[in-house]
Amino acid sequence: MWLVTLVRALFDGLRRRCPRCHRGRMFEKFFTMRTHCPICGNQFERSGGEVSGGMAVNIVATLFIIIVSGVIVGRSTSIPLLPALLVLGVVAIMFPIMFYPISRGLWAGILFLTGNNDEADDVYRR
Repeated sequence: MWLVTLVRALFDGLRRRCPRCHRGRMFEKFFTMRTHCPICGNQFERSGGEVSGGMAVNIVATLFIIIVSGVIVGRSTSIPLLPALLVLGVVAIMFPIMFYPISRGLWAGILFLTGNNDEADDVYRR
């Protein structure tokens, strides 16, 4: 059962849907994430600092694509080097921008799975 929940939460993150009700949209606009689900009220990220988790997902995905593409281009002798480097440069700039909402959605799915979005913000305050 936990595997189904894991896959469903990550799939909902890829679709930018609420991992609890599977229907609410996480984003109002391309770069504007809602704080709560408009349907079930699930909190996507409980504090502003949790944006860094989505950025980490984005960085890892971008680096993976750049490294794999670089290895493929480096091992191929039929691909001209200068156009390949230009394309890799454009991909390195454009991919993280286009992947941003998906990475934030995946992170919100991970927060839902771990239960970290249900904790109160003032837990560590005295």
